[in-house]
Amino acid sequence: MAQDHDLGLVKNVLLPALLVFLIPLFSLGVFTHAQNRYDQDAYEFVAEQVAQDAELSSTERAEVLSYWQEHPYSEQLLDPEYAAEANSTLVLHHQIFRWMIRLSAGSLGFGVLVFALAGLAVAVSRRSQEAQYLSLVTAWHTLRIYAAAQVLIQGVLLVFLSFWITALALNVFSIKLVGVTAVLVAIAAFLMLNAMWVGLDDTFVVEGEVLRRSDAPFWSDLDELCAKVGTAPPDQLIAGIDDNFFVTEHAVTVNESVLQGRTLYVSLSLLKQLRGEEADAVLAHEMAHFRALDTTFSKKTAPLLGRYDKYLQALAEGVVTYPIFLFMNCFRVLFELSIREASRAREFRADAVAAETTSPEAMAGALLRIAAYSSYRGTVERDLLNEEQAMDRANISGAIEHGFPAFAVSFGEQDLGEVSAFHPFDTHPKMAARLEAVGLPLSEDSTRLLALETDGRWFSRIPNAEALERSQWDAYEKRFRDYHEEVLAWRYLPATDAETALVLKFFPERIFTGDDPLTFTYTHMNRATWDGPIAWNDVVALQLSDNDYLMITQKDGPIRTVVLKHFGDQRDTLLNELNRYYQRSQASADYVAQRSAQA
Repeated sequence: MAQDHDLGLVKNVLLPALLVFLIPLFSLGVFTHAQNRYDQDAYEFVAEQVAQDAELSSTERAEVLSYWQEHPYSEQLLDPEYAAEANSTLVLHHQIFRWMIRLSAGSLGFGVLVFALAGLAVAVSRRSQEAQYLSLVTAWHTLRIYAAAQVLIQGVLLVFLSFWITALALNVFSIKLVGVTAVLVAIAAFLMLNAMWVGLDDTFVVEGEVLRRSDAPFWSDLDELCAKVGTAPPDQLIAGIDDNFFVTEHAVTVNESVLQGRTLYVSLSLLKQLRGEEADAVLAHEMAHFRALDTTFSKKTAPLLGRYDKYLQALAEGVVTYPIFLFMNCFRVLFELSIREASRAREFRADAVAAETTSPEAMAGALLRIAAYSSYRGTVERDLLNEEQAMDRANISGAIEHGFPAFAVSFGEQDLGEVSAFHPFDTHPKMAARLEAVGLPLSEDSTRLLALETDGRWFSRIPNAEALERSQWDAYEKRFRDYHEEVLAWRYLPATDAETALVLKFFPERIFTGDDPLTFTYTHMNRATWDGPIAWNDVVALQLSDNDYLMITQKDGPIRTVVLKHFGDQRDTLLNELNRYYQRSQASADYVAQRSAQA
């Protein structure tokens, strides 16, 4: 499997990255050929003149021709005095060839050097977190400069190629081809420069409530645990209902307030399901990340990776810069492998600290119970989302609390070796590897931990924990119910008044005013000048013409044309709603057909 992965990496990442050399290599060949061709033309002209000069002896003729063979015309033009006496057009052409050859060769040499540097940076990044950060900083600045230089160099090469390829091959040139190439290069350069300077939105929003030290006895237990682990406690503690725990030093937005410093997020719902010693282990694991400065380095590397990805996007959208994108993406993919390797190492290290601070059984039990909870919660939510009728209340929390104990026992009987936990910042190793690393390999003995009765000790240390959790579940379940209703509106081919009312809630009649208003309903579109409405399921194609006409092709009937400019500032909204209503019709028809096939 590892060999297949390596071959896939070479085929899908490394080989495409070499395309960055395609344009300069091709240019080097074209302009070297052009220069040689001009040199040959000059030599043949001289040879003809020499042959016609009766005053020259055979020895003198041979010396002249030998000199021109050893010193081609392009070389002789390097002498300013000689060039001043030569044909100005030929001098200009040779200057162009010479500079294009230099740019091509420089691009190739620069590329090889940066390729080697990027490979070295990836190799060094595997040594430590600090080495990883320094490698990223070095590579980011180097590759950014390299990409900018290549966009300019290869852009120039492409513009001149668009002229000289046809000029050399057909003795003609196309101003339109040169112009189109120049425009594409200009667009690519603009996108690249814009990506270099546009800021990133790195807002990290977390849903939950901040637990103040004065309000939560939880803090005193956490302080004692931090002392055992050997790290300072977090600056703030957020309690929510997501199915995970995490720490971060990123700025966190909670209830529109921005929190700086070290943050610990705890799941109230998981704390209620965990045994006290299991929660000890989970929290010790998270504090171990603080101790090892994992969150510090994550905070430093995340903005760099964000800017790098933004830069990649600009290069991918630049069309002519796509080979440069592939080169830059090669480093990003390889560096991501280093990040994932370091992330897994961090998790193993934090697991070891947690097992040492508590016990291997506590850490193993926590890993298994959290995985079981996430699996069960996902099942409950999927089942509710598949309900065919709108719900008065999405009682997700009640269903979980009622059914989770029995599910946890059965979960331990499944094949858990490939299970891994979700985390907003890190990649987690597989369950079997983590349990084996803490000294309790996956077996019947370890999975029996799921049958132990939970006590929710840490949950009980939070004042008003039940009310705090309930308020968050109420908000979450309302959003879930609203989302489920919208999903149903996309599914229904309504057969009852209730179903029709639900579809109309999200897809009401829309009228776009103008000289000839256009009306959308969930079943059709219509205009007063048409001889009848067009049902959405009769629409074969919707197309925009170059002159901004909307062309509507029906299964049976004429093609209808809508002049979009007649709708003024409603144009974009009209097109968005047109797409939404049409997509709803297709989605509902597909869903009903799928249900019928399953029945």
